[in-house]
This record gives sequence, C-alpha cells and structure tokens, in this order.
Amino acid sequence: MRQRSRRRASRIWKRRATAGVCRITSHGARHTAGSSYAVTGAGQKVVGAPLGHGDRASTERCTYVAQSATAALVKARWLRLGGGEGGK
Repeated sequence: MRQRSRRRASRIWKRRATAGVCRITSHGARHTAGSSYAVTGAGQKVVGAPLGHGDRASTERCTYVAQSATAALVKARWLRLGGGEGGK
C-alpha cells in the first residue's frame, strides 16, 4: 500500500512540474476549490460547505472569480428566465 502511495505522489509531482506549477499549498488549494465551485454557478452555501465556512463573508474572501469567467453563465441564466437577448 505504501509503495502505491509513493508512486501516485511521484506522478502528481511530475505533472505539477510539467504544468509549470512551482508551489502548491493547502490554503491555495482551498481558494482554487472555492473559486471553481463559484464559477460553475454554485451558491454561497454550496461553495462554503466543503470549505467549512459558517458565514458568507468567509466564503466571499476565499473565492476569486473573474467577470469573464461567469459572463456566459449569467447570460444563459438570464435567457432561461425570459430576459432579453442582451442579458442586461
């Protein structure tokens, strides 16, 4: 079992180096996870639950979402709700 874990860890580190990622921290991974949930359109409660956050302010501090990343999602939801073509 231990040998398998070492091989898996080795593969992860090699992929990380190939991708040009210099440093990975658990804190950074949490921010990435929160932001990934937010980009898919998940609500604050859904984003905050796996991060262990009890309040919305904590979740907002841990999610960084570029407007360009959510533009298509917002437009699609607007159209689904019967909004105009412009999405405004």
